[in-house]
Amino acid sequence: MKHRYDLSFLEELEKLNTEQRKAVDQIEGPVLVIAGPGTGKTQILSARIGKILSDTDTKPHNILCLTYTDAGTVAMRKRLLNFIGPDAYRVNIFTFHAFCNQVIQENLDLFGIRGLQPISDLEKKQLLEKLIDSFDSKHILKRFKGEVYFESGRLDSLFSTMKREGWSSEYLSTKIEEYLTDLPLRDAYIYKKGNTKTGVKAGDVKQKAIDEETARMETLRAAANEFDNFENLMHDEKRYDYDDMILWVLDMFSSNRNLLANYQERYLYLLVDEYQDTNGSQNKIIHLLASYWNIPNLFAVGDDDQSIYRFQGANMDNILDFNVRYQKDVNVVVLK
Repeated sequence: MKHRYDLSFLEELEKLNTEQRKAVDQIEGPVLVIAGPGTGKTQILSARIGKILSDTDTKPHNILCLTYTDAGTVAMRKRLLNFIGPDAYRVNIFTFHAFCNQVIQENLDLFGIRGLQPISDLEKKQLLEKLIDSFDSKHILKRFKGEVYFESGRLDSLFSTMKREGWSSEYLSTKIEEYLTDLPLRDAYIYKKGNTKTGVKAGDVKQKAIDEETARMETLRAAANEFDNFENLMHDEKRYDYDDMILWVLDMFSSNRNLLANYQERYLYLLVDEYQDTNGSQNKIIHLLASYWNIPNLFAVGDDDQSIYRFQGANMDNILDFNVRYQKDVNVVVLK
């Protein structure tokens, strides 16, 4: 960094309080920062990047910072520009979708998706209706009167959740089976008191309630089993959606060790903003990138009191999982 940016960065460091400084100075190993609104999360992330560049021989392009919104990437780069100058443009700051898109664009032949186009809302609606039209007369989701495409919205929501969490239809079917097996053991499905009029005894299972829940779960299973069929329809029409990009990269990282190693070796430091909002697929990509190192330089900032993207499949368990996954080496910093 040039001299005037060195001074500017040092001045910014002096503005940090004790806990903020602790988060910034711990540049090696896994670090989890619990930071609520107004605790200077963007400032901390930017300062830590500056600290890495100042204290190590790491190059800007060897740092990857993942944020949630385009506005977040702009704010991060602007603050970093004030800290370290033009090198801020060489640091890899992406949204998850932008990062996955770059991986795909850099490996088009490997992904085999040349000629694919993003799907519009209208096209997706039409494909969902085409999928429903293909159901045979005995299909549990088939309707012959009224709103015959009633299930299209729920199918869309389910398929999107499956992509975001990285769930296959086989995985969901297994979880449904485990859930149904456990139902007779759950308090909600056991009578607490007897009834002489109906012959019910305390401890009897509520069979009607179990049958209703079983029917609901079988409907979910039938819907999940259509996931691959819908993906085939998307492929036939040469279409993809944003969730597909993350799923493709996750699948490729999981199956192609050479591709994964290329990005693992490229990024020596990983930083994740709004970590509580990462969904299952995004979280798996983070930990795959970090898995190259026995003690990864992974810095995650999250708020355990809120999850503004929970409707997108965000999983608060990620914060707990971070502690368990890196429990031997993790440093936890709480900002108030």
